[in-house]
Amino acid sequence: MGKILLTEKEKELLTLIGRSPQVTTKGLVQSAQYKRSSSIARKIGQFKMRNMLRGPFYDLDFGRLSRNTLSILVCIIEFDQDYETVISYLQLIETLRYVYPVLSPHKELLNAIFISSDNAATADLLQLLKDNYIITECIIRPYSHRRGLENPDLFGDPDPPLDNLLEPCDMPDLSFGSHSTTWNACDISILPYLQAGYGDSRLIEILKAERKDNNLLKYDQIKYSRKKMLEKGLIRERYVVYPFPYPECVDFELFMKTEDIVLTRRIQHNFARGARLLKEYSLCGGWGRVGIISHPRFLTGLMQKLDAIDEITRKELYQLRSIPDRGRTFDRPLVLTYFDLENQTLKYPYHQYERKIKEKLEE
Repeated sequence: MGKILLTEKEKELLTLIGRSPQVTTKGLVQSAQYKRSSSIARKIGQFKMRNMLRGPFYDLDFGRLSRNTLSILVCIIEFDQDYETVISYLQLIETLRYVYPVLSPHKELLNAIFISSDNAATADLLQLLKDNYIITECIIRPYSHRRGLENPDLFGDPDPPLDNLLEPCDMPDLSFGSHSTTWNACDISILPYLQAGYGDSRLIEILKAERKDNNLLKYDQIKYSRKKMLEKGLIRERYVVYPFPYPECVDFELFMKTEDIVLTRRIQHNFARGARLLKEYSLCGGWGRVGIISHPRFLTGLMQKLDAIDEITRKELYQLRSIPDRGRTFDRPLVLTYFDLENQTLKYPYHQYERKIKEKLEE
């Protein structure tokens, strides 16, 4: 399966990187079947060139970032306007992180991810767009916890049967932590770079970028900031491993509901566990959200497999329209301009976004 075949050694190395991102190159030499660190570094570069690996980047615990509550909003937006027009309005909301067009035979849909310091204010902005016919419908599903992320087992089944979804299991605690550390200007400056994996998260590349913006940080400063954020649990290092070269995969989000939220969490956790696919999951209110990147064969029979599970009462699937067409996706770093260092809060100026939208509507 897949046009690019991996050797057994490559599968072992990729699986290890995905499971243990904190392992050093020296540690990978000891654990994988390679003799030199230079061989590991060369292989990592090859995996990235072959669209099999991305990172390192850093996942962020928003509960530890600020004293006020922050959420992630997953939005499914329906629209009649052309795609570029809709994006031009959504971009005015600085909390927008990511957008991709959704494959749909009857409607124009997109999936948008927002960071939120005020869910109601975000909903009001989207309602403003709806009232002015920029969008026609919007479903908002928030979550306020860390996401689960499971990289593929490259030796696993690319088309797993899903016959263990209801089995009891030990589920990880994905709760946000609490704010207990005072973050300084250097911490906040480099955090968006680390979260986005800018320059493969190399500190020297982050330093160069900051100096271009006339922020004259020193290398030792940002090195200490990263160390502090890791030790205090604000960030954790991650890699994304793709089960096959990304252009050969399908990328979709599945929402599921049951009568019991504990059962929903169990299904999420057990879903394709140990298979050859990439899984991200979160609990959005009463909905279990599972994001999947897999071989197309898995998607072909997925809904039929889920139909056989009576406990799943509702399900929705949203597929990225075209993986090779990355030009229609929108992705931008976390905006921390409004982080209040004195009060250690992050509150976005939603009134400014409302004003900008209204000004654009009047053009």
